[in-house]
Amino acid sequence: MTITVLLASYKGQKYLTAQLESILNQTTNPSALLISDDVSARDCGEFIATQGVLGDDVDKITVVDGPQRGVNANFAHLIQSAALADGVLYAYADQDDVWLEGKLHAASAMLADGSLSTAPRLYAGRTMVCDGDLNPLFLSKGMPRAASFQNALLESIAGGNTMVFNPATLKLLKTVDVAVHHDQLTYMVVTACGGSVVFDDEPYVLYRQHGGNVIGANNGWFAKLYRLRRLLGNEFYGWATDNIKALNVIRLEMTDENQKTFDGFVQLHEMRGWHRCLARLFLFKRLGLYRQRRLEHFGFMLAAFCGKV
Repeated sequence: MTITVLLASYKGQKYLTAQLESILNQTTNPSALLISDDVSARDCGEFIATQGVLGDDVDKITVVDGPQRGVNANFAHLIQSAALADGVLYAYADQDDVWLEGKLHAASAMLADGSLSTAPRLYAGRTMVCDGDLNPLFLSKGMPRAASFQNALLESIAGGNTMVFNPATLKLLKTVDVAVHHDQLTYMVVTACGGSVVFDDEPYVLYRQHGGNVIGANNGWFAKLYRLRRLLGNEFYGWATDNIKALNVIRLEMTDENQKTFDGFVQLHEMRGWHRCLARLFLFKRLGLYRQRRLEHFGFMLAAFCGKV
């Protein structure tokens, strides 16, 4: 079994070396590291070549030009650029984090023969959220409820920076080829198509928070109220539109039960008008959609009532 790391970069020189060093120093060492740089592959490659701390492992790194259309498109480009092969596990990486040395070993052990499975498989876990100097702030949320497609339609159980998956998953992602949030998309395609998810409560990623983060950690009441405001706007509705477009490509690959759930979610998304608010709420409950946390779940029930799902 080998592991290929897929890293999206954008003006990441400040923290990139520390991240690359932590990846290349894993106890289960990756065989390849593919970077899609959204500014200049040549400049990024030249910068990496000057980082002597990476040693001979720098030869494992390939840098390609990104599409320069934002982080979602950059990860979609990485997915399309990755070589699909049996016996390989694939891991997402962000440019600012630092991995603890046992991350890939833990993921490969929990996936066991996941690289050989014909069904999609996904490993995900918690992170230790840190400040810009990697001082620990708090532990990211766990997963109190089971992984499922009904949950995946509303959220991702973990950050993409923790995720490791098998070729069957990569094949589905390549088929989708739509630029949406890669973490939720990966969770959705695995659960939709009858795959399995393993969640690790042990954090192996130091998730660095700083002013340049595209998407920050969600913690505290202020963050919850801020996200509720965005939810009751049209932000999640727009995400759902994009996710439906992505999932529709693999609808026939879904299990029969999840095809029904997906069709119901599309119906819920398209039910407009205040006169249908109760119908939307009843459909939301009938589909069994849920968030991992009760308060957030009630927030999405309200959003369904308001026609924002």
